[in-house]
Amino acid sequence: MSEQTSAIPMQPPAARVSETQRLLTRDHTRFMTLCAGLLIVAPLLVMWAASQGAMSLSLEALWQSITGTDNTDANLQMKVMWEIRLPRVLMSLITGAGLAISGAVMQGICRNPLADPGLIGVSSGAALFAAVVMVFGGAMGLPAVLQPLLLPIAAFTGALVVNMLVFRLARTTSGINTLLLILAGVAINALVGTLMGLLAYVADDGTLRLITFWSMGSYAGANWQQVGLVALGVGLPATLMWRYKTELTLMLSGEQEAKYLGVPVQKVKSYSLFAVALLTACCVCFTGIVGFVGLVTPHICRMVVGPDLRKLLPLSALTGAFLVGSADTLARTLIIPSELPVGIVTSCLGVPFFLYLLLRERKGQYHV
Repeated sequence: MSEQTSAIPMQPPAARVSETQRLLTRDHTRFMTLCAGLLIVAPLLVMWAASQGAMSLSLEALWQSITGTDNTDANLQMKVMWEIRLPRVLMSLITGAGLAISGAVMQGICRNPLADPGLIGVSSGAALFAAVVMVFGGAMGLPAVLQPLLLPIAAFTGALVVNMLVFRLARTTSGINTLLLILAGVAINALVGTLMGLLAYVADDGTLRLITFWSMGSYAGANWQQVGLVALGVGLPATLMWRYKTELTLMLSGEQEAKYLGVPVQKVKSYSLFAVALLTACCVCFTGIVGFVGLVTPHICRMVVGPDLRKLLPLSALTGAFLVGSADTLARTLIIPSELPVGIVTSCLGVPFFLYLLLRERKGQYHV
């Protein structure tokens, strides 16, 4: 035994440290390169997305409108750009980043690669309350000025109410139990699905069509006021998640191990889950449900930079923004003059990649 042991080449400690530093430097360089590349591409994506649609916008006409040239066509294109296209593009970028961040945090907290914001019922709660407003909103007799705000307020309220219910079911004397949280989310999602079926049964054909399209997501009708509200609603929870990035990363090895390292596990978990719920509610209240972004985007980024949330969160935000911005542009340009729900496009992009991940997992080549 001693001869076999002595035959194994042992690497000096200095060499092991040097190799570790080299790997860390390589990963950091890769992370910085990817973020810089996405930031450089982002303005090009905005320009491309804003110029595409049923009405093509030429750079020459836009330049004439900016310089004040008396050109009716240029002024019309400028109005379309500033009042319709840019708010929609920015809304898609902001919500894509928010949904991706939520998915990354949920997968980290639950230590489950299949976790996403929909797992705890946030999206389904928003859909339920929105459907209630669509079916019974006409009988409420609200003033005309409040009617456009009723649907997003109801969706936001539904997301938070269902989230509070799930938290209440998952809370024990020692704090929030992750397994109970997942089970409660599954149960609440099943209940919401039943209630949605009941609403669909009593709704007329027009309302049923409206509910269906809302549940598949759309950025049509986005305006600057909505963009400002969503940016604020995404920015504050995302800042809170970034505040606990190191603690969340340490929790990946297990809650008990994180406690030994001094992490206030229950505090971090409670604040982070509340931030996920608030962020997701803000993302879906104006636009409806956009599927697969919070599930697939963190997978893509984790394959590149690993599970460290100090790198995963910013890269997921940039990738999610790029994914949803591109998907929304495709949704309104593939079948001009009509447009597809953006949730269909993100699902078409996300499902093949998710199946690819499952095949790699099956072959044992990659483990999430």
